[in-house]
Amino acid sequence: MKLRSLHICLALLALVPAMLPAAERTVAAAKPGSVAFAGSSAVSTTLLEARDPPPASTAEAATGGEHYWLRPGNGVRLAFDLDSLPAGLSAAQMRRCVLRVVASEVRYVREHEAVAAVVELAVRRVGETRPLAALRDLRPDRPVSLNPDNGRLCEAVAEAAAAPARRLELELYTATARASSLLHGRAPAEDTIRHASSAPRLVIQYAPDAAAAAATKGWHQPQHDAGHSGRGDSNPAHGPSGFELQALPLPAVGEDAGPGLLAERPLLWRDQVIAVQRGKRNFLVVLDGKGALLWSSEIGGGVVQRAPVIGPQGLLYLVTEDAVRAWDLEARGALRHRFVLPELAPQMPVRLAPFTKPTVGEDGSLYLVLGDGVDGVLGLDARLRPFLFFGLHEGAGTITPGSPALSTDGRYVAVPNGEGAVLVDLHDPAEAERLVFGDGTAGSGWRHHLPVAGMRAGEWIFSGYDAEDGTGTVWAFAGRAPRWQASGGTSTQPVLAPDGRVCFVQDGALNVRGFGPGDAGRRFGDGLCASSNPVMDGAGNLFFWCSGTLHGFAPDGRALFVGQRFADGPEENLALALGADGSLWTANANGGELFVFRPRFSPPPAPPAARHQRR
Repeated sequence: MKLRSLHICLALLALVPAMLPAAERTVAAAKPGSVAFAGSSAVSTTLLEARDPPPASTAEAATGGEHYWLRPGNGVRLAFDLDSLPAGLSAAQMRRCVLRVVASEVRYVREHEAVAAVVELAVRRVGETRPLAALRDLRPDRPVSLNPDNGRLCEAVAEAAAAPARRLELELYTATARASSLLHGRAPAEDTIRHASSAPRLVIQYAPDAAAAAATKGWHQPQHDAGHSGRGDSNPAHGPSGFELQALPLPAVGEDAGPGLLAERPLLWRDQVIAVQRGKRNFLVVLDGKGALLWSSEIGGGVVQRAPVIGPQGLLYLVTEDAVRAWDLEARGALRHRFVLPELAPQMPVRLAPFTKPTVGEDGSLYLVLGDGVDGVLGLDARLRPFLFFGLHEGAGTITPGSPALSTDGRYVAVPNGEGAVLVDLHDPAEAERLVFGDGTAGSGWRHHLPVAGMRAGEWIFSGYDAEDGTGTVWAFAGRAPRWQASGGTSTQPVLAPDGRVCFVQDGALNVRGFGPGDAGRRFGDGLCASSNPVMDGAGNLFFWCSGTLHGFAPDGRALFVGQRFADGPEENLALALGADGSLWTANANGGELFVFRPRFSPPPAPPAARHQRR
């Protein structure tokens, strides 16, 4: 693979992935003095790759494969299997249907010369005459969205999904005289990045019924969601008065009956604790809330590059030295999908960029930041098929990039890089916006925290620290405009509170700030430090670890308890995960046991009026 050719093809990789707006966000009205919570109506997205239908003629058979030849009087037929859509899905449940195609070449014949042309293109169901959608601008190497009449296309999808075959066949055709085009078809098998996302795609966004929406409850990423808010589902009536620490030895699995080392922190999913024990052979270990082994499964060898992440459909994605694999937690760790990482040279696969973590979208799509000179954002759908690659190595900064995060509307993927951040539009990733950090720019020793998507579309929080001098900065953006920055000592990973404010520990205090221009925010506590990521429950209570001491703060900044010291606790630097019951789970980086802090709740103090009545 030639790196230069990889960069040249960035403009080609511009297809809509399975990440149309993933949720419609609202803010519920709150009583005076209470916290307003961000609610979301569940929306799922399915991305389908075109398959060639059975050819009706020799001419149509010649159009299949890597390219489709579109000519006047000879259209291009595409077929989409709809088996991945829920049964009984109606047109009323659909929010948006989009067909995307990319032309590799557009030809217009006039006398003896060929010039660029604007080709009119339309789509209809096979066997019908009226179009479902039409457009006017088909140009080389640019994505085209067939979506001017969204309702009719959704109706066709719903009707085909209800039929026994669950298959939708469409025909692309043009009425432009003496014009033709080569459209990208299926990518060559040996080309795993450059052209895979140029294949025709059908993106279907729909609102699942209540049962399907409930099935995804309990989805916990390292920072809980695709936007890395840091909040969990636990919603106690009042904050805990302290925690009790319990050490749980990892179960012995495999023929050698010896526990291995964890791949970073444990993950939590549907009241289960998920851990990957790495070694010569890697094992997926699933425990209940008390640490008892439910089941384990060998998931192959290879060096684990990063901690695993779990998608809302119950697939665990693990990146090893040569591939990305998806293991099904609903089927006791069965291998479902695999994507082989591209190679710079034989037996030299590309690795993830240092200090970056994968991110999973609400539709199961996976986002990675590649290093080793490739330096780009790679998007894989839930079946680990590439649909996005955007390069970061030219014009995007030279500092080691950070991890990706998705905007609250699911349209943008953000990657901090160099002097700012790159925002890739997933609807049209041929180009990207760039946010400039300004003062306090990241330096050569910079380590980025996970970006945090704000409650409203366009709001972002970027942060990190300089490993060489111990300084850190937090930047807030609303759209392209910087709102504020907080520079000082090393800052923690920010957390987004239920009311939309941002919380982080810096310079000995808990800082809470909004998105208003120049918002100075408020500071709570004194002499605080943090050596873990802060986590927040659904009630807005915040917890973080500092070298043997656990801290807890209520939404109003009041300390829930005096910093609780654990003499025999885990190590200094931790990665915390918040359980649905309010427990905090963690593990030592190279230890053979899990640690769980279980909350202790004391009756809240009676209000003054009640105390007076008892006298």
